[in-house]
Formats: sequence, C-alpha cells, structure tokens
Amino acid sequence: MKIAPWYLAALAPFAALGYSGAHLSHLFVVLLTMGIFAGTLTIGRLPVAPQPKTDP
Repeated sequence: MKIAPWYLAALAPFAALGYSGAHLSHLFVVLLTMGIFAGTLTIGRLPVAPQPKTDP
C-alpha cells in the first residue's frame, strides 16, 4: 500500500504532540484556527428575519 504524502503531513502535528508537552497550546491553536474559519464563513451574512404570516 502506498501512503500519500499529504496523509503523513496531516499526521505530523499529532506526532509532534507525542514528543512535546504542549498539549494545551496545540489545542488552543486548533480551536483558534477553527474559530477564524467559522468566522470567515459568516462574514456578510445577515440574520434571517421571520417572515410575516399572511392569511388568504
């Protein structure tokens, strides 16, 4: 089985965690990155206002 290079690159941060005691800081960086990503997805979106009900 041939292993793709991107697969090894994706596992590299977890290997680095095993050799360092920086578990909490790594988690903080991951959460910060996910927060920035989620924030960029919501830029420019307007909140959805409820539609008025009309009775025919």
